[in-house]
Amino acid sequence: MLNVARHRVLGWMAAAMLLTGCQYSIVNLREDVEPNDSLAISFGNGVIDNPIRTRSVSLLSQHTNTMGVWGWQTTQGGEVVCQFNNKEVTYDPVRALWTYSPARYWDKGSSYRFYAYAPHANSVPDASVSINEQTGFISIKNVILTGCNTMDTVAQPVPSGSFYGVDDTDWLIDRSGQMVPKEKVHSRVTFNMQHILAKFNVMVVAHPDIVSSGSTNVVVDSLSIGQFVGKGSFTQKLSHTPVVGVEADDTVREWITDSTYPRYTLQGTRGANVTMAGCCVVESLVLPQPITEQMQLRLRYSINSVGGHSEHFTYLLRLDNAFSEFRCSNNYTLTLIIGSENDVITFDSGSTLWDSENDRNSWIY
Repeated sequence: MLNVARHRVLGWMAAAMLLTGCQYSIVNLREDVEPNDSLAISFGNGVIDNPIRTRSVSLLSQHTNTMGVWGWQTTQGGEVVCQFNNKEVTYDPVRALWTYSPARYWDKGSSYRFYAYAPHANSVPDASVSINEQTGFISIKNVILTGCNTMDTVAQPVPSGSFYGVDDTDWLIDRSGQMVPKEKVHSRVTFNMQHILAKFNVMVVAHPDIVSSGSTNVVVDSLSIGQFVGKGSFTQKLSHTPVVGVEADDTVREWITDSTYPRYTLQGTRGANVTMAGCCVVESLVLPQPITEQMQLRLRYSINSVGGHSEHFTYLLRLDNAFSEFRCSNNYTLTLIIGSENDVITFDSGSTLWDSENDRNSWIY
């Protein structure tokens, strides 16, 4: 009798849902979805980047603790019903679960389609996110970056690649959507998320001739790079993943920057000791944007020698001599190689996709 009563209630609520458009169909007393409730729609931990293209194991929960989800149900009769309308889904690190409330339930006779982005717009008050079903586009408006450097206080041997808990937000999106056919409606939905910002790293390396010349150490006194555009908006056609590097794919250029918004200067780690192994002094998110001659790098460093002698140097570099632009999903590394007085500094630069194994050691001299 209990099962019969429950199904009657669910059936009545489903009928009410059809009359209210995108209102949620189930009112459930439980606070969130438990993993052992196979009838409830549940979300697994999103994978970052395409696991077919790379061997990355980076997870969404390592970058943010919220995501926004849209979900549409197509009934047996062909009617499309909105089940999730930019619903906030939150990660619980204690239980290692993505939860939301109230619960929504699978209909085994229906198929589903989901889209997601992270973090949820409520976590970033200046931004707004929406989907236009008529045009088929998802939009993220008013993304603001302030130039947060994850290596701000202490230089690290390698970039970390994770921006969880820092001031600048690592925006991610499920580009192609998650299809769930009728026969798999009881499975978890796990999104394949993509970075839509660019990442910029600066490595500093001491050339071997520094040691042979009798120097005791090299110290980065200061490093600054400016002027970056700090505000922009993103628009992407649903069901489409742009092919990076293919100019004919018009939707590759998905970002529009706000040139009227104040630009910022990115600051590197101060007082970092540089060895032949090298260290990362800048790891920052940047908006995809063309690189202009106004974006200049200024490095001040000291070469200390035996006996306490110290020489101070300043190195200037136009960033457009290293890169032409920052693009979606790309990881840019600029390596500054400090040599002796006769060959003071050179640089190397490269770009890879985020979270690919190839970018782990691409900066090493």
